[in-house]
Amino acid sequence: MKKRGVSGSILVGDIGGTRTRLSLYDGRGKRLLLEAVLPSREHATFEEIARSFLGSADHPPPKVAVLGVAGPIRNRAATVTNLPWKLDEVKLARSLSLGRVVLVNDLAVAARGCLHLPADVVVPLGEARPTSKGRSVAVIAAGTGLGEAHLVWDGSRHLVLPTEGGHVDFAARDALEVELFQFLSKRFPDHVSYERVLSGDGLGALYDFFVARGGRETKATERRLSEGDRNATIAELGLSGASRAAAKAVDLFASIYGAEAGNLALKQLALGGVFVVGNIARHIVLGRRKQFLDGFRKKGRFAALMAEIPIAVVTDPLVGVRGALAMAKDLIEAV
Repeated sequence: MKKRGVSGSILVGDIGGTRTRLSLYDGRGKRLLLEAVLPSREHATFEEIARSFLGSADHPPPKVAVLGVAGPIRNRAATVTNLPWKLDEVKLARSLSLGRVVLVNDLAVAARGCLHLPADVVVPLGEARPTSKGRSVAVIAAGTGLGEAHLVWDGSRHLVLPTEGGHVDFAARDALEVELFQFLSKRFPDHVSYERVLSGDGLGALYDFFVARGGRETKATERRLSEGDRNATIAELGLSGASRAAAKAVDLFASIYGAEAGNLALKQLALGGVFVVGNIARHIVLGRRKQFLDGFRKKGRFAALMAEIPIAVVTDPLVGVRGALAMAKDLIEAV
């Protein structure tokens, strides 16, 4: 029997602590009608962003919305980890006049999106790229926060499993990182997680750590850091070598990022590979791939196994939107 589908349009989104990406598709998810990237922190609520976006569209109102959210989903509701936003599926559907709203962890939609990527947005860090079937795959993304997800192969397809793995305890690997932990524990006495290191603010904390260890900066550098996006400036100064403290911060960031990606791969036994997504991956991981790979593979007795696991950087900023759209299509086909 032929499925009848859904009339109206489809709204998909990727809600992050820095940016919210929204896309509107036709009722079958085949044609893009409208898209926008909006600064999250300039809006008091998600509803404010969504109303503005939908109000600019001369198209049928969405009947289905799938939204990736940076935070855990519980009882069909979520609080965005790095924003004061609270989202509820039922309340959103009512206030925005949507037929159905589904909230999904943002790394879960990104993981699903990794299964639908064209080859030109996947940059392998070695000779192979992660597999699309047959083995489990891990997905990690450092950005405003640190997200992690699993793609578990069940024998016929990948099942997407969200996690809050970015909030596990940070584990020092050597004397320098013990010193770093002590530095961070003064800032975050309740808990030092990997997200406190592997995020935009984490890069800033690493820079502060190396400055505190004696990496004094010039007044010109201090002036640059006081203007605009401080963390982005640190990344730029570090990758270019214009600042010694920033360069050390970038190197250590890449090494710890690789180590935690390796931890994730080991815990899942992700022999199919690891996808590294997010804006930071496109810059720091590709710019410091040796440090990242060394951190990933340095696992003692399991170093040989780690060297066989393929890793790739995803350069597509719309990977979360791709995943949300795939999930929306699943809902429509199930009708």
